[in-house]
Amino acid sequence: MSRPPLDVPVLSDGTVRLRPFVPTDADALLSIWSDPEIRKRNTVHDLSSDAARAWVADRAALAAAGLAWEWAITDAATGQLVGRRSIKEINWTESRAVSGAWVAPAFRGRRFAPRSLRLSAGHAFANGMVRIQVDCEADNTASIRSALAAGARHEGTLRDYWVTNDGLRATVETFSLLPTDLATACPFDLANR
Repeated sequence: MSRPPLDVPVLSDGTVRLRPFVPTDADALLSIWSDPEIRKRNTVHDLSSDAARAWVADRAALAAAGLAWEWAITDAATGQLVGRRSIKEINWTESRAVSGAWVAPAFRGRRFAPRSLRLSAGHAFANGMVRIQVDCEADNTASIRSALAAGARHEGTLRDYWVTNDGLRATVETFSLLPTDLATACPFDLANR
């Protein structure tokens, strides 16, 4: 079955701006990818400008093939590249998808991840999705906090679910975000006071 291409629009809440990746993101990507925490938890390609530009082109190809929405997370005030937010593993029949993200060290703890999850999930819901799943390693407390701050609900623990980059089995926490969760999520200025 042929999938329609996906539009990857610019989305913003005034603090976070999501936009498509562009080739000029390559240098910033190399800096972000050099972070040991990102390398530990994600598949990161060679640390070369060519690899970064190819990765950016692959993000556009995924959208063109109807397989994923891939955004650059940027600081709305400065335009600086902060990280990545994706809505991927889209199942059009079941109207569900999986979200993933990573954030550069300098921007962690500033709610870029949960804000980007809300923005991207809102876009996915407006385009027919009814469930966004977020999975992260059980020891990734930052991602767990981000999922909860976005309004996602914890659904369970999947023991020995993933194989990590170093070949070890990892227990995963799984969360979901539904349109009703997004509609009732606490505003960020009131959350976790």
